Amino acid sequence: MTTLLACLTIATASTFAQSETPRGLYKLQRLGYENGQPDHVPEMEQYKYCSGSHPLTLMVYLNTPAEYRYAIRPDEPHPYTYTGDIPVGEDGHGTRIYDSDSTHFTLKWYNTIRPGGKVFPLNEFITEYYDRKDMKPQMERSIRMLEMKHEQPTHRFAGCWRMVGNYGTVDGERILVRPRTDLYKVYGERDVTFLFCSLDHFDGGKVIYKPLTVKSDTCIKEGDNGECTITWKNADTFTLKFDRGDGTIVEELWKRSGLNLVFQKIFGTNLHIADIQIPAAF
Repeated sequence: MTTLLACLTIATASTFAQSETPRGLYKLQRLGYENGQPDHVPEMEQYKYCSGSHPLTLMVYLNTPAEYRYAIRPDEPHPYTYTGDIPVGEDGHGTRIYDSDSTHFTLKWYNTIRPGGKVFPLNEFITEYYDRKDMKPQMERSIRMLEMKHEQPTHRFAGCWRMVGNYGTVDGERILVRPRTDLYKVYGERDVTFLFCSLDHFDGGKVIYKPLTVKSDTCIKEGDNGECTITWKNADTFTLKFDRGDGTIVEELWKRSGLNLVFQKIFGTNLHIADIQIPAAF
């Protein structure tokens, strides 16, 4: 009787452990199919970031010692939750999340829009297997920085910053030009993470992760770019000036600020957002 109860307890705990809602960062390991086709191991490095607001697909397209880049694509307007491998939605073709715990999860979706031959066959279920194995340190580190869970650096650039605009001149007059996209930077002790996203709506974004060299409060080097000259206006504002590589000098104005509200909700932060008022030309 004791042995039976112990087995039931272990089985119940095991079942519960495989039915958790996935949260955090996972890497795509392989794709499975329902028609007996062999599993496919993707050539591209792909991840899922599961949060309490939006699930994101992260697709890496550059990985060098000086730079690591990936695109962010929103998957659905609501978080992934455990469903089990059962029909979801009126037609049974909704996204399924199952076999999931803190280390892995399985996602099954019905493909009606993405033609891709053998890799993405139309009008069939495709199963994606995710876990935390073999994740690149650059990906893990950049996500921790966006979550603001990294150890805060000791230099003056610590924290999250938003680009206010670029300085230029017209007929000798100095002007500040508003950027076309939102650009944020999070500094670590020896690295920096950039986030590019839309100004007025949420459609994903782009992340660039680079090594950082802080030579002084007024001189830094990001990746393999040339040195940047810093001029501090106050503790929360600085200008950054650098040669673009063709002799053109670029000067940017940066303000201490948290990410926009959508990304703060995704990454679970609650930082002050700077009030920046720069009217558009029209």
